[in-house]
Amino acid sequence: MRSSRQGAIPSDLGWLIDELDSFSDRLRTLEAPSGESLGNTVAKLQTLVSDIQSQLDAWAAGRRTDAQTDVVIDQKIAAYVAAVLAGNVAIGGALTVQGAVRMPTVRATDLSSASSRVTMWQAGPGDDRLGHT
Repeated sequence: MRSSRQGAIPSDLGWLIDELDSFSDRLRTLEAPSGESLGNTVAKLQTLVSDIQSQLDAWAAGRRTDAQTDVVIDQKIAAYVAAVLAGNVAIGGALTVQGAVRMPTVRATDLSSASSRVTMWQAGPGDDRLGHT
């Protein structure tokens, strides 16, 4: 029966109210997670967290650092500059030079086999400028 703390029952259905309260309490107890159920939940959460951590570790291991990215960019720029500056230079149009044209090794260039020559000059030793008259 209902205790006096819960107040008076207004009708003859007090026994039914008490019985339903008892069922409600028992159902609440049955639906509460057991120790085994809580343990399984904790184990599942630990597995999920571990899996997330391993995915993050794999991502971080495969990711390039800023320094590695800078090295790759520097290598590409250096290769491009070396390709442009290496070897012979060919110009398909007019070349206009505002400053002096210099050729450091012109004194060592043998032109005796050149069939059509023009008169040009190179400044004295230590001055690599070229010109023509």
